[in-house]
Amino acid sequence: MKNKTYMKASLREIFYSKGRFIAIVLIILLGTLLYVGIKATGPILNHSASRYVDRQELSNLQIISTGGLTDTDEKLAADIPHAEAESGYQFFYADSEKNQVVKLYSYNQDDRQNQLIVKSGHLPRAENEIVLDEKAQAEGYRLKQTYQIDQPDQLTRKKFKIVGFVQSPIYTSTDERGLSNVGNGGVDFFAYLPEKNFSSEVKSVIYLRFDNVKGLETFGKDYEEKMDENINQVEKLFADRSKERGAEIRESAEKELQPKKSEINENLAKLEAGQKELDQGKAQLQQQAASLPTGNPQLEEAQQSLETQQKELTANREKLISAQQQIKDSEETIAELKEPSYTYDQRAENPGFQEYGDLSERIAAIANVFPVFFFFIAALITFTTMTRMVEENRREIGTLKALGYSRFEIAIKYIIYAVSAATLGIVLGSVIGINTLPRLVFELSSDRYNFPGVEAFYLARPIIQAAIAFLFASLGAALLVLLRELHEKPAELLQPKAPKPGKRIFLERITPIWSRLSFNQKVSYRNLLRYKSRMIMAVIGIAGCAALMVAGVGLRDSLSSVGAKQFGPIIDYQGIVTLDDQPDTSAVKKIFAETPQITDQLAMLNQTIELKAKGQANQKLTMMVPSDRQAFKKYVHLKDQGKRFSLTDDGAVITEKIAEMFQLKKGSTLTVYDEDQGSFKVTISHITENYLGNFLYLSKDYYQKARGEDFVANSYLLKSQDMSQTAEKKLAQQLLSSEQVTNTSFMSTQIDAQEHSMDNLDGIVWIFVVLSGLLAFIVLYNLTNINVSERLRELSTIKVLGFYDREVTSYIFRENVVFTLLGIICGYGLGIGLTKFILDQASMESIIFPLVIRSGAYLISGGLTILFTVIVMAATHFRLRHINMIDALKSNE
Repeated sequence: MKNKTYMKASLREIFYSKGRFIAIVLIILLGTLLYVGIKATGPILNHSASRYVDRQELSNLQIISTGGLTDTDEKLAADIPHAEAESGYQFFYADSEKNQVVKLYSYNQDDRQNQLIVKSGHLPRAENEIVLDEKAQAEGYRLKQTYQIDQPDQLTRKKFKIVGFVQSPIYTSTDERGLSNVGNGGVDFFAYLPEKNFSSEVKSVIYLRFDNVKGLETFGKDYEEKMDENINQVEKLFADRSKERGAEIRESAEKELQPKKSEINENLAKLEAGQKELDQGKAQLQQQAASLPTGNPQLEEAQQSLETQQKELTANREKLISAQQQIKDSEETIAELKEPSYTYDQRAENPGFQEYGDLSERIAAIANVFPVFFFFIAALITFTTMTRMVEENRREIGTLKALGYSRFEIAIKYIIYAVSAATLGIVLGSVIGINTLPRLVFELSSDRYNFPGVEAFYLARPIIQAAIAFLFASLGAALLVLLRELHEKPAELLQPKAPKPGKRIFLERITPIWSRLSFNQKVSYRNLLRYKSRMIMAVIGIAGCAALMVAGVGLRDSLSSVGAKQFGPIIDYQGIVTLDDQPDTSAVKKIFAETPQITDQLAMLNQTIELKAKGQANQKLTMMVPSDRQAFKKYVHLKDQGKRFSLTDDGAVITEKIAEMFQLKKGSTLTVYDEDQGSFKVTISHITENYLGNFLYLSKDYYQKARGEDFVANSYLLKSQDMSQTAEKKLAQQLLSSEQVTNTSFMSTQIDAQEHSMDNLDGIVWIFVVLSGLLAFIVLYNLTNINVSERLRELSTIKVLGFYDREVTSYIFRENVVFTLLGIICGYGLGIGLTKFILDQASMESIIFPLVIRSGAYLISGGLTILFTVIVMAATHFRLRHINMIDALKSNE
């Protein structure tokens, strides 16, 4: 009976202190929600993407050759271990009238890989039917329209009927469609048409799907390791194909020339025979002319006929000799043909795929810091609340102890209270966090990706971590205080703790200030320093929440500033023109001269190089060698700790992220590998600031010295006035049509892509800010509630002494204002450090995030904290007005 009554009393404690109970539950809920939810967001996004690409049978690898793929290549692909191979056609088609570039794919209904998703209409059923990218609808294309492709050397027909609009798993992004080497250099949309329409004997691509990576997370390490093994096997099988295919192409071209060569030789032989007959005719005519009188009409007519025949023979001979020379030139060209290259493109090369993976990585990096700090603040406040709760019940514990209750029986009440609050908070936080945050993050960025949605699942590790931490903060706090209190005698527990003695504070020694303070103000400031633990916990709680809000907005400012820090202050050119492998660039220079927006250009050698080191993943970066190192200063501003410097002839300049990864410093020697794995060494003369990408800069003279070969420009950097997107497309199309350019890229496109990439994180940042604000509000309410509960007799006393309600509220409010202001100031400093730490964790191999916190972050953080303080005090004022002074003052009795 005794235990039953005590259990009821224990449960009633939850009802009687429901405000505190709800506050603890909400704090634990928010902490768990953010910690578990954000920790789960990256894995859930990746898992959902993996399940989507698995359902659509997205190929793991694409084999592409510049020389096309033959039956031999397909047979080799069929022998690849664990692989299922399918071949197809693909090429770029430039519609000059509409200024559009379309990537055309072959469609075969028997193929299993890269399954299309029909958004409207149906897939091709007849040879004259075509399906377009759903993005083409924005260009005005509709079902049942006729779509014309003027590509007679690739296709057997021109006109097709549009029967559907589709999505392809090859394209993760809703906007990005990759680059092309025709038209304006970009791809507007893709299209699929039946394979029978393609006339070429050689295929364009072989798709591979591997059994040994099925079920693995496509962005996970296990998948990457398996795919590295698979690619190594593919490269071994195709190691000799480049030379073999080059020989096949030369042999085929020579076979095509042979009939023409034979025909020319035969025609030359006929011409020689005709010339002999003509010479004989001339000799006979001369003999006849000697016996005929001068001016004979027949003689003159015969002479004219012979002269005409001679002219025709001479003209034909010149044509044949010219054709013969063309054959020789073609033979020389065939002999000089480069061997075709074979490339092996993984899913990461698909447009938008890597960007989605980077988003998950950034979320995971942020999740390692921000929620943990949030979690710590929530746990700290929970610990404080539970500690204060047990301390408030000293007299009750003493009474129970005097009545003969055991320590365990006394403790059970607080165990029930703590476990109930923690369980409710952890369960609700986990369920809400996992089922809302990943979906919310996805919805905020879903317009950029073609994935249908997320498949939420529960991750045991963060839930267990949250449970352990909050059980320790709630139950552990209660048990720690109980252990101390239960060792005291009942008589001691039944007496209230003696108040802390008052002491002179530092402010009292500043007489000009202290003498001007009112009595109430003096009491408030004395109380602040009299109860130091209360002040410290309040300041820590408020500072932590303010720091979280500063860090939240600061993250947004920093992430969105990458482009602004890179383009302009460092990269100060507007375009890069990549040249074809030929020395003649006259047509390109003419276009530059005729384009008024182009103000300057600089010839460059740009190459993709690779760095290797033990214990470090191989890293690719761009090597840039300007033709004029002095002029290069106008295009790229090299900086070392904010100070500009120039390229020199005694060393190379490397960007700071690569220097950090490979532990490079001034004077270090670096081995560089080119695309053919040829190596050369450079000495690092400077390390330069850089935020996007990784670069190695060399002067022309130093490059020739280090490399041991002549400098040959393969690109141009362009400086231009502001150009519209239409003007950029037009210039790119002109340059590509010159047949001396393979690609033109503009910095405006990279800036837009970077902004879009960072926009994906905006939603997450605002989630942090909102939840941090909610936590700040609950923390302020809870701390104020504890403060009032602990000082109920004190407040009742001053009310009895005649203080008005407003004065009593001011008595508490004044302390809260000091706590709040101190917390905000400390939170600002803590927020800067927290933001810097998160950015360091979130930086990737090719991106460094600058620390940029604008005034808005401080205004939002400080403003919300002050607003919450005012709201809490308004609620507290209402409570203070209804204090039952007699009951409070009789509580000790």
